[in-house]
Amino acid sequence: MSRTDSTKTSGQQQVKKSLISPLKEAFNQLTKSYRFYISNEEQIIDIVIDLPSHTDLVIAISRVLQVASKDYPIDQNPRNYEAYIAKKNGRPKTDLPSYQIDLRLEETQNSVFSLVHVTFQERKPKRKSTYDYTNNYSPIKPEQTKDIDEIKGQKNWFLRFLGCG
Repeated sequence: MSRTDSTKTSGQQQVKKSLISPLKEAFNQLTKSYRFYISNEEQIIDIVIDLPSHTDLVIAISRVLQVASKDYPIDQNPRNYEAYIAKKNGRPKTDLPSYQIDLRLEETQNSVFSLVHVTFQERKPKRKSTYDYTNNYSPIKPEQTKDIDEIKGQKNWFLRFLGCG
């Protein structure tokens, strides 16, 4: 009986493998067209590439850079680029933050990207929360943050901060 049980399980495993392998192939074959714009000096390079939706963004950027490097001299390192949502003209929407590079394409829920090369000198610090008073974009001046820290150390700091106490 143990022989028949073992043949049943091995037969079931073969059936499972035969069913799963076409599904994996079909899943890998499902591709979507993604449009990438690369800002290169005065011109914008437009590249359309078909990729599976489960591809990581960094891998997609490297493939786009490989395609673009055939015709244009560009930096090949995908980590030197930030991916933004693209406007209709191919320029990045810089009022929104860039995508994290470790996301998958399906997680971005976007099919049109604008790649911006980031040089080490021009790299801006990541924007912090708008409620963080150490934020570089905050309307509070650095001198005022020292005053706020002094006020917080005192008793009833919140009332004094509001000017009530």
